[in-house]
Amino acid sequence: MPKCPKCGAEVSTPTKQWTLAPKGRKPVTIGLFKCPNGHFFRAGVK
Repeated sequence: MPKCPKCGAEVSTPTKQWTLAPKGRKPVTIGLFKCPNGHFFRAGVK
C-alpha cells in the first residue's frame, strides 16, 4: 500500500490509473492517489 510522502498516511485505491511504457522496456502501471488529508501523489501500482 502506497504512503503519502508528505504526511505518511496509507492509501489503498488509486483515483486514476494508467500504463507508462518506455521504449524497449517492460510497462509500469502508475496510479494517482489522494490521501485523507487532501494531498495528491503518484506511485507505482503492483
